[in-house]
Amino acid sequence: MKSMRILHSSLLGLIGGLCSWGFLQIGFHVFETFSITVLSEFNIGQLNKFIYEGTLVGLGLGMILQARVSLWYHHDVVRIMSKMFVGALTGSITGLLCFVFGHLLQEWQVMPAISRLISWTLLGLFIVGSTELFRSSSGILRPQIISGGIGGAIGGAIFELLSLFQMTGPDNLFGLLLVGFSISLFIGLNEKRLTSFALRVLTGRQEGQLFFLDQNRFTLGYGSQNDFILKGYEEVCELHARIFKKDHQVIIENEDVGGKVLVNYRIVDQQSIKKGDVIKIGTALLQYYEI
Repeated sequence: MKSMRILHSSLLGLIGGLCSWGFLQIGFHVFETFSITVLSEFNIGQLNKFIYEGTLVGLGLGMILQARVSLWYHHDVVRIMSKMFVGALTGSITGLLCFVFGHLLQEWQVMPAISRLISWTLLGLFIVGSTELFRSSSGILRPQIISGGIGGAIGGAIFELLSLFQMTGPDNLFGLLLVGFSISLFIGLNEKRLTSFALRVLTGRQEGQLFFLDQNRFTLGYGSQNDFILKGYEEVCELHARIFKKDHQVIIENEDVGGKVLVNYRIVDQQSIKKGDVIKIGTALLQYYEI
């Protein structure tokens, strides 16, 4: 199942690269039209090739990467769209800053290929960093940022090589696809390495769904703000329970006095859980196990 999540993350990276390419085509067309009709004396050559490109690439990748966890857990459309909006905003700012820095490096006589590679590496670092900041409970901020930087460096190197040998397809399509794929792949590989436990839903409409315990703390309930949303189960509260890691233990805690949490069919307020334990939240049954 962890391999499926890596595949899911990698495919989203390809979609992010495709979105970046699409935004580039639309953005360049709009900007050139605007320059001809409104600012005819403005030279957009360098901006098109570098800073503007970085902004739109960051927009596409950030939009998809920010929403990837919500897409995996099938959160509601409003939550997914809000995350995509935040990702697009932070991603475009990140891309702008990273490629401005690369442009400055070229002004300081650094080789163009090296400058671009540094820009791609910084884009991977900071776009993943901005994504993880909104998952402050994950507890894997540093390794995820490093993974993003590695993915950005490798993806950027491939992009530059494809450009050098003119093998990038129409307007750098293949290169952008591989950049998105590389960043997402390394994020997925890092999450696989750090994830050892999961909850599997045993009953009801979500039967078989797997919740990876890849953060330091999680919330469960029917409310859309939860990490694990239990839909269609009776007696589940909006914010029903919390799971957190402490001293190498995984602990579940009841968060609503009107609801009950049972571990192996015994009511608990707070208890550590171990492999094989069955957790009952309302009418939903979940099992804790190692993966």
